[in-house]
Amino acid sequence: MKKQVTIAVLAALGAGAAQVASAQDTSVTIYGRAHVSFEQIRKSGQETTQFLKNNTSRIGFRGEEALGSGLKAFFQIESGVALDDGSTGGSNKLAGRETFVGLKNDYGTVKAGNFYHPYDDLHSISGNYFQLFTGTSNDATLWANGSSAATGGFDERLPNAVSYESPKFGGLSAKLWYSFGPSDNGGEEQLGDDGSRMFSANVVYENGPLKAAWGHLQQRRMEAQSKNFYDDGYSNFITAGYQAGPFYFAGLIERDVLKDINQSGDDRSRNYWHLLAKYTTGAHTVGAFYGKANDWKGDAGIDDSGARMYTVGYNYALSKRTQVYALYTNLKNQDAAAYQLGGSPARAAGQDWTIAPEKQSAVVTGIVHNF
Repeated sequence: MKKQVTIAVLAALGAGAAQVASAQDTSVTIYGRAHVSFEQIRKSGQETTQFLKNNTSRIGFRGEEALGSGLKAFFQIESGVALDDGSTGGSNKLAGRETFVGLKNDYGTVKAGNFYHPYDDLHSISGNYFQLFTGTSNDATLWANGSSAATGGFDERLPNAVSYESPKFGGLSAKLWYSFGPSDNGGEEQLGDDGSRMFSANVVYENGPLKAAWGHLQQRRMEAQSKNFYDDGYSNFITAGYQAGPFYFAGLIERDVLKDINQSGDDRSRNYWHLLAKYTTGAHTVGAFYGKANDWKGDAGIDDSGARMYTVGYNYALSKRTQVYALYTNLKNQDAAAYQLGGSPARAAGQDWTIAPEKQSAVVTGIVHNF
């Protein structure tokens, strides 16, 4: 159950003032997710592995304050929590996940901080939902070319960002987002020629059972962050989903471009698509997902670099906040493909390509509790 905490924000007027002159109430919510799974992974040419895995468990604080005339201030501070081993790397640190502060009114919402771009916001329309868009079944194995901007992926949370979200007009809304990138790889402390820049936008239409959207992300001046793997990256996709009673159907078509591969002046591009269907009755949900990445084409293209992936799964809701699930995911790489199940394409720093195991599969059971 969400716990409401009231914090009195006190402001002293004047230097050395002994009295509090005014106070505003801010409503703060403590929220989070505990999510672990037991997994058995098989990869061709390697031994089968079994382990307990944390799946982006987190704890956060969010709140807002009414400022008058319809204007509100809001904030969120979210940190990852490693339930499996207590580690503090990556997003498992204070403010390591969606963290921001902003203002909103009838004209829209502006915020700044460390958060995903509008491109990623559309994942809920047709993303592989079985592990809440994380973990081994995460379709970002193929979708967006993974979650590492350094290896040419388009699904990474990026800091030093600002965004604007419009209000809805007849079911239509839009978002704009800009980031200076990580400060240690070309961000706020490196604003010269080596500083990376990212821009993202989306347009969303919602009308009853239909959702449709366009997403765009460009990653510019990426030489320093990618160790000269590529210069600029561009991704565009369209996605749609439709609720027909207990059935939900969705799909996506995407095109990615990476420019100036290994400072050769040559580019490469690929197309990707996926389909998803699920059926829900009471506490039970069954579903299936299928995605296919085509070969990288162009002067820096790679023959037989495509892959396909599918997931089938079952979810049982023990309550509104707790659910258990079981799933099977299968990834099949072509002879020169680099995709890794549950991760980003394999590429060592400073190298162009690392071929991944051809056949990869996972049997997973998990439990999720939201609070």
